[in-house]
Amino acid sequence: MLRLTNIRNADGSLISGIDVDDGKETFEERDMSELLAVPGFIDSHIHGSFGFDVSDGITDDIALLAQKLPSFGVSVFLPTLMTLDEQRILKAAEAVSNAKDRLKTSDSAFALIAGLRLEGPCLSPDKAAAQNPGCLVNADRLSDIVSKIESGFPGLLKMIDIAPEIGGAIDLVKEYKDRYIFSLAHSDCGYEKAMEFFDAGGRCLTHALNAMRPCLKRDPGPLGAAFDHKDPYIEVICDGHHVDQTVLRMLFNLFEGRIAVISDAMRAAGMPDGTYDLGGTEVVSRGGRTYFGPSGNLAGSVSYLSQEAERLFSYGISKEPVIRALTKTPEERLNVGTAVSCSDGNPDLNFVDDHLRLKCVISRGRLVTPYIML
Repeated sequence: MLRLTNIRNADGSLISGIDVDDGKETFEERDMSELLAVPGFIDSHIHGSFGFDVSDGITDDIALLAQKLPSFGVSVFLPTLMTLDEQRILKAAEAVSNAKDRLKTSDSAFALIAGLRLEGPCLSPDKAAAQNPGCLVNADRLSDIVSKIESGFPGLLKMIDIAPEIGGAIDLVKEYKDRYIFSLAHSDCGYEKAMEFFDAGGRCLTHALNAMRPCLKRDPGPLGAAFDHKDPYIEVICDGHHVDQTVLRMLFNLFEGRIAVISDAMRAAGMPDGTYDLGGTEVVSRGGRTYFGPSGNLAGSVSYLSQEAERLFSYGISKEPVIRALTKTPEERLNVGTAVSCSDGNPDLNFVDDHLRLKCVISRGRLVTPYIML
């Protein structure tokens, strides 16, 4: 048993002490006053890590992914599918549902599965990127798939990525906006169609500035629409490859309180450099970056949230907005709990230093070694 004392929270409050399970029979006390305690991170867009991929549809792998994610500082996540055919989508949905049920009885540390996310299959073929173009469908087919997921696994589906310009997409958003979170993704739509999407009930912009029309001086595109609309939030991959650090500083100023940092990680995250499968696409992971196709385009990331937090701080973005983008904003926008509590004996807390480097993780009341220290 380990007693942590003199805990400084990010909001300025103090906790005199909490007890955590460190796997030892002896009792030890540790002063945490030199570190800052923040809630467990929420990763709302993650395909896999540690060699596992949600799209494989394997219950054991998804459960193991959930048990390993706390080493990245992740407390809650949305297992995210690539664009797949209907059979594989339903198989993966069943695996996520089974993994979620299995974790309810687990006595180990794990990241909470807050629901299933579909990245596609109703996306623009012109902005499909690493998504499988052969599995893209129209809005009517997506509606059928959603109905089958809801029928087989009630309440599991949480978020749907969709391209607004696909026929019937806006009507689908209007029909299901109170049940699911719709996010504009892999789209070639312009400002007007994006505004129509947000007016219809769309609430998010997926990996801003990636796989979408750019923001130009006379064609502001989806990013400009998200800025003008004021209600949507934007997801940003902050791995140093998908968005330049200067643009990241701009986004954190322009979208204050409306940014959720995501990993968009694939199975190669936390693994050695090499060649990996991503939803049927061959992706090379090398030097912290992904490559696919003859042009070596990006295909998701091999980053993780604790690494992105440290990187954002090094780019000159202050602690408070970075921490908010990793915790409070996704918690509020997704309406999910972080499972953070110091009163019931099962806290989820990350301890970071003055540079937002992850130093200690407490997951469900258990001490977890951060990945960077493994």
